[in-house]
Amino acid sequence: MNFSAFDLNHVRALHYLLEEAHVARAARKLGITPAATSNALRRLRVEFDDPLLVRSGRALARTPLAEALRGPAREVLAAAERLFEVGAPFEPGTYDGELVVTTSDRVAEVLLPALDRLLAERAPRASLSVRTVTVEVEAFLRDHGGIAVIPEFSRARGVRAEALFADDFVCVLRKGHPLTKGPWTVRRFAGAEHILVAPLASSHRGVVDDRLAEQGLARRVTRVVTSFGLAVPLLVASDRIAILPRSFALARARELDLVVRAAPLDLPALEMQMAWHPGHERDPKHVWFRGVLRDAARASGLRPP
Repeated sequence: MNFSAFDLNHVRALHYLLEEAHVARAARKLGITPAATSNALRRLRVEFDDPLLVRSGRALARTPLAEALRGPAREVLAAAERLFEVGAPFEPGTYDGELVVTTSDRVAEVLLPALDRLLAERAPRASLSVRTVTVEVEAFLRDHGGIAVIPEFSRARGVRAEALFADDFVCVLRKGHPLTKGPWTVRRFAGAEHILVAPLASSHRGVVDDRLAEQGLARRVTRVVTSFGLAVPLLVASDRIAILPRSFALARARELDLVVRAAPLDLPALEMQMAWHPGHERDPKHVWFRGVLRDAARASGLRPP
């Protein structure tokens, strides 16, 4: 490969072609025509002596070399962007790049409306990419330069973080559930069938069970799901109950026939943090975007940490 003939535009083309595995989508990210993007792919194939993207049915698939190049291409492009941003103020009003957030569906449901509105006002030309949170948070933040909004307990080592908001836990049950009539006691709560939300589905026990055990009580968990959202259809269609974050529960209760009750136990609040890679600690764009996320949390009515 002739490295002296390889410039930053080649890196950009390589990055977006490998990320999208789709010529037209890569062209939109690059701001050029699909024909020009196809020409760039042909040049890259010659430079790397590899097809990089091959036809697989109606789609394109990455070759093994292309998969190996994805990470380095992201890192080189991110480093180049940081190089040219050194000392330069960030101008959100004219920024036309991508802002990336990774979080869970339930947080996105609560936070996104305000975030979308604020970005439309402050950075109207920017694009926002919201990704589903993955277990490899540190690698995601390193490779994509985004911000993760995640529970404090799931924060990876090697990343910087700041508390964004806190969420109390509440009990959710369907309208007309037998527990909606009569006294709301911890004993009646424990006697119901429960849905347990366990991200890794590896345990049928949680903090609720510990608090009940302190009072000599135990509950019966009959369903285990890996996310708060998966608990909702089970709540609507049965007499089971679940402990969910207040912000998520209230949003769903407005849409569905669900009742939200204060938990009859002293449960610790769920602290949500925004996390980022240390390499972006002082990046002007990143600092600005973290401020927008703080404002979005407040505008969403979320409780300060």
